[in-house]
Amino acid sequence: MRLFRTSLADGHAAERRWVDDLRSQGRSVAHGKKLVIGRHNKLTDHVESPDAVALMSVEIKERSLTFSSPKDYPYDTVFVDDLRGLARERIGHIAYVYISKPTGCWVWLTTLDRDDSWTEQVVFDRGRGHDVPTLVCPKRFLRPAEQLTYLLYPHHCLDLVDGDTDMFLHGGGETEEREFYSRGTHKDFRGGSKQAERKAH
Repeated sequence: MRLFRTSLADGHAAERRWVDDLRSQGRSVAHGKKLVIGRHNKLTDHVESPDAVALMSVEIKERSLTFSSPKDYPYDTVFVDDLRGLARERIGHIAYVYISKPTGCWVWLTTLDRDDSWTEQVVFDRGRGHDVPTLVCPKRFLRPAEQLTYLLYPHHCLDLVDGDTDMFLHGGGETEEREFYSRGTHKDFRGGSKQAERKAH
């Protein structure tokens, strides 16, 4: 038992260092709760506490195409995103989700799979009525919805995240109007608050 607790403490220390390191780089990660169960049976008492939880961006796009899975996606290629928008973004998206407007079903892909088969093309956007420089990839990179759903953290395990997780359960999604947007001004982000204070004086 002493050897197990020592090993567990070493693991927890490594997890804390990783989270602290990413936070020092300005990245949004949270600790999983560090639990030590007194009467633990490793065969029946598996605790699903995460080592860490990371906040990542997902880009969602609705398409007028009819599909229910990657298999019946109607084209051989996928228009991933507008290259002009990609050039302006400072945050990468872990996943791109494509929702079929006629069926409500969705598929997704990740730019982590990008290889030489992905190309930059100028395509005609029927909705906008003009040519748009676009990142394009083969259809084979589309993944079924179930794969991404499996990776998303389940509600029943949120109590194992060491911090406030209410925003993942309910609320949000309303449209907010602002005169302008200033990056880095979140009330809990100390660097942003200091910048805002300096601008105010």
